Amino acid sequence: MKSTLHEENGISTYVLEGRIDSIGAGELEALLKQAVAEGRAKIVLDLSQVQYINSAGLRTLAEILTQCRAQEGDLRLVTVNPKVERVFRIIGFDRFFKSYDSVQDAIANF
Repeated sequence: MKSTLHEENGISTYVLEGRIDSIGAGELEALLKQAVAEGRAKIVLDLSQVQYINSAGLRTLAEILTQCRAQEGDLRLVTVNPKVERVFRIIGFDRFFKSYDSVQDAIANF
């Protein structure tokens, strides 16, 4: 998994590419836990280039969402790949995560 960070108006946006599998989930968890520990609890994840996410990746997203909200922030998702979006719907993640069509929309709605 590859990630690129952009920061704007106190919001951290990560553009993710590749697979969030066992290795990628660990990388994502470390990346996002560090952001939250540094007080960056408003996070946008651009998932448009993520083709796969496994249960470890889903667990990481749920855990980070909880941590962000505990700090009065949020974890928002952008342009989820249709395959990944289907997984989110099946397990009910679409009820907990706000999803947007663009990074700009996600940032504007914080």
